Amino acid sequence: MKELVSKKIVAIIPARGGSQRLKNKNIYPLWGKPMIYWAINACYESAYIDEVWVSSEDVNVIQTSKKFNVKIHVRNHDLAENDVYKMAAIRNAAKYIEELDRGKIDIFISLQANSPQITSIILDKALETFENFKRNELISVDKNLMQNAAFRILRGSHVYQRELSTKCGAFKCDLIDVHTIDDVNYLETLR
Repeated sequence: MKELVSKKIVAIIPARGGSQRLKNKNIYPLWGKPMIYWAINACYESAYIDEVWVSSEDVNVIQTSKKFNVKIHVRNHDLAENDVYKMAAIRNAAKYIEELDRGKIDIFISLQANSPQITSIILDKALETFENFKRNELISVDKNLMQNAAFRILRGSHVYQRELSTKCGAFKCDLIDVHTIDDVNYLETLR
């Protein structure tokens, strides 16, 4: 889709270190790789995503992510607490990226490290849906149309909003968000 190829599209993978239910969740091994690898790989295989960033305060997450050639945003520890909304960390990373890039990013994707079933095919179809329907935001939902948090696509002009856009859409992709060892064990049976 030529409209997307001409846009600057940046994926931000927020991956803090303080997961409570599954220690080191974002880098926990799954299918022979750290969990974050699968989100990073989907971005690199995308036809549209230009840059992949990991935002973390955790040394282990940062070191693991660097092995996969991503750019790193070192997040402030106060943005990695349990009660901090993910979008606060995304906005902080987006601001850093735009200042570093000295320009505006057309589209940001907030992509979960703990949704390892994500693929480039899903991301590209979601981006095409986002563009075709002229949405300002697009969130992933499961088969029951419940948000599954795998990703959120936002126009660069809307990433700093604190509310959902009035032009928000949904993209169905039935993916599992990993939060517990039972989730990991279940996904291991699928391969």
